[in-house]
Amino acid sequence: MSRSTGENRVDVDLLRLVARGDPAALRALVSRHLPRVLRMAERLTGNPSDAEEIAQETMIRLWRVARTWKPEGARFDTWLYRVTVNLCIDRQRKRPMESLDGVAEMASSEKGAFAAVHGGQMNTLVRQLLECLPEKQRIALVLSYYEELTSREVAEIMETTPGAVLGLLFRGRQALKGMLTAAGVEGWDSEPET
Repeated sequence: MSRSTGENRVDVDLLRLVARGDPAALRALVSRHLPRVLRMAERLTGNPSDAEEIAQETMIRLWRVARTWKPEGARFDTWLYRVTVNLCIDRQRKRPMESLDGVAEMASSEKGAFAAVHGGQMNTLVRQLLECLPEKQRIALVLSYYEELTSREVAEIMETTPGAVLGLLFRGRQALKGMLTAAGVEGWDSEPET
């Protein structure tokens, strides 16, 4: 979801108070952003404990940057989410790559595998397959579909252009569709769900 200019002003005002040592302002900033940072980190890494560590490091960096923050630069939330994404990338690069062999096979039925998916099985499979995508495609898909950011916002966070983001989204969706088809899921053409 896109954030308004007014919300950005509130964040910048709170950051100024944090720079002056106001613990209530720090708690307010953390309260405003920690849930989304944690959710984003978990979706990007696929690992809750990694996500918690990344969210904690992101909040530490928020506290450290308070004294030097320049509101003329990037929007505060864009900066914060860029830090989160970069920490996720660093963590993923340190982890060994997993093969598709670890992805659960879909059970088939006479009505097709897609119809056989119950409850959260499809979402679980999509989350597993997201981890198999190239890093930039995974980040673009998570930020666009799960975090509901615009292509422009995703481009700012990824330090690229909106056109490049659209290309990453297209290739990511195509790759997911191919992997889902290979896993026995037919007729998948929707966008990732949460």
